[in-house]
Amino acid sequence: MEFDFYSLHFSEKDGILSAGAFQAPDCAIPVTAVRIAGQDIASPSPAKQPFAGGRGVLRFVQAIREEDTLTIVQESDLCRTETTFRYEGGGIGVSAVVTNISSREIVLEGVSVLDLSGISLASRESTCFYRFSNSHHCECQPRRIALSDAGLFECGHRTFKRICGCNTGSWSSKEELPECILEDAEHGLFLMFQIESNGSWYWEIGEGVGCKLYLSVGGGNFASNGWKKRLAPKQSYASPKAAFALGKSLNEVLQKMTLYRRATASFGRADSDLPVIFNEYMHLSWDSPEEERTKKMAEDAAECGADVYVIDCGWHDEADGNKIYPYVGAWRESHIRFSHGVRTATDHIRSLGMKAGLWIEPEVVGSLSGVEYPEDAYIRTNGERVLVAGRYFLDYRHPEVRRKMSEAIDRMVNEYGAQYIKIDCNQDCGVGTEVDSDSPGEGLEQTTQAFWSWLQGERQKHPSVIFESCASGGMRMDWKSIRTSSVISASDQVLYDRLPYIVTNIFAAALPEQTGIWSYPVVDSRYCDPTGRPTDSEVIMNMVNAALGRVHLASDLRKLTERQREWVKEGIYFSKSQNAFRRSAVPFLPFGFAQFGMKYTALGLTDGKKMLLAVWNFRGGKLDVPLEGYTVEKATIAYPKDSSAALTIRPAAIRVETDKMASLIIEVRLSS
Repeated sequence: MEFDFYSLHFSEKDGILSAGAFQAPDCAIPVTAVRIAGQDIASPSPAKQPFAGGRGVLRFVQAIREEDTLTIVQESDLCRTETTFRYEGGGIGVSAVVTNISSREIVLEGVSVLDLSGISLASRESTCFYRFSNSHHCECQPRRIALSDAGLFECGHRTFKRICGCNTGSWSSKEELPECILEDAEHGLFLMFQIESNGSWYWEIGEGVGCKLYLSVGGGNFASNGWKKRLAPKQSYASPKAAFALGKSLNEVLQKMTLYRRATASFGRADSDLPVIFNEYMHLSWDSPEEERTKKMAEDAAECGADVYVIDCGWHDEADGNKIYPYVGAWRESHIRFSHGVRTATDHIRSLGMKAGLWIEPEVVGSLSGVEYPEDAYIRTNGERVLVAGRYFLDYRHPEVRRKMSEAIDRMVNEYGAQYIKIDCNQDCGVGTEVDSDSPGEGLEQTTQAFWSWLQGERQKHPSVIFESCASGGMRMDWKSIRTSSVISASDQVLYDRLPYIVTNIFAAALPEQTGIWSYPVVDSRYCDPTGRPTDSEVIMNMVNAALGRVHLASDLRKLTERQREWVKEGIYFSKSQNAFRRSAVPFLPFGFAQFGMKYTALGLTDGKKMLLAVWNFRGGKLDVPLEGYTVEKATIAYPKDSSAALTIRPAAIRVETDKMASLIIEVRLSS
């Protein structure tokens, strides 16, 4: 049996149904694979996840097609899998349900939600993958690597080598994003996938029978993440979801994945106007806001065009800002920093025409806070609470945790006047919890799901409140976490001239209309010599950095000159004017992904008729920005309007000429 589902090719041989990407499947590997404890493993290397033998082999039962949905049913002697493919936007989402059909308990040690072969027609030297390195201050940094350079070269015999990506812990993207791009450089074919897990996840590329390549993606597994799940007879387990898109260029797969994310996003109406946010944390208050400073800065923020003013960490508790984190957990206002009460400050913010916001870190409680929960309300391993940086982690399966934290949100909204709540998460809990779980990894899966379910309930209870998602910047930038977050913090990078390398790439991880990017025109003296600062180019670059996403304005705006203040106002006005466009546009990378230290980079957003093109030229001079696949009718400088840069339309490119380091945004009219 052979059949296609959109861009996928399916083929059944000897009872096994396999899926292929760029061609018919060339590796006999089931669409979904299940590792069950005690069952034979067909591969001599158990490290490879998809291979089961003996009674564990999943055999094809049926395929059910209904419009944009395909369900594949497989069975072994022990379990049944139902794998559902759903075309949405420009990509295909995949989920799997495993059911125990035997008469005894079985223990799952791993579920590969999707296994693909036919992923390259090229040699290993010309088959590449983009690994999305990600960490604090250096989010979304893909690197293109040939399979042969990563050790998966052709040697005439199947090897045990794997190329794999993995995360263990509640920070789902602390080392790399749960996504990857495969490229067949000889034929111009690209495949992008993402794993939608807000905890542990795993993917691998390896060789199957006949030295043919396969790709396997899934959630946690026993070998890599300490995950296992017991299933009683007739009991089922639903795996984390995955998604993928195919295209003929890097930009095409990025654009298709953007359309998939937009189709599967679930944002509340409170953030529908895409307001500009001023947050006084970065380069201003840090962890020590004060009532009088907040009132003064709110006036400047409103005058520059901000719609929301957020008081970040420190509005709560009485501990000094330099050591406040081990004391958090009560979430009651600080009378030292806000002598007249936080409500006085938020009322003042509202009187200026802005919404008022407050910060909270609801998944932890400081070890010095004096706040106590029942012992089984904490994340625990080896009989002890998990303690990281002086903070314990809360288990949202426990009713006391949900009750107290719901009371905290109610208090922030009803008593303190918060209309915007920044949800932060500044530590990773590690492998998971042993409390009421089959394994720490399975406990992690349960607790992360419980937290996000609780948070979704709070959104529904407070539909007029905007909830931002942050995790020390982008340490939790998986699609499952941010799919319901209308605004996220993409990075906490503190150096404005490093942000362009993150901003250029960031729409490979999140939607333009949800991605909050810091703009801090006045840099704190702890990071640079304040003499002669801020410079005009600093102010402009900060506004360019944030303009294509969601502006998160910050820093001491009182130190701006009048001309610099006008550039800030102009940048905010321009960004707001593009809100409707931002909601429908898809990313375009003229130079491909950026890397730290590059002399120039650029990022575009386009709807096919128009393109907004942010350009950063760190060395000045002439720079030809390629627009492959597009024909330019007209190009004008959109921001700053008084830029001295000269534009020249060239074949399939725009030449930008400046006499010194410059950043600007170009509006490009495209031919239909």
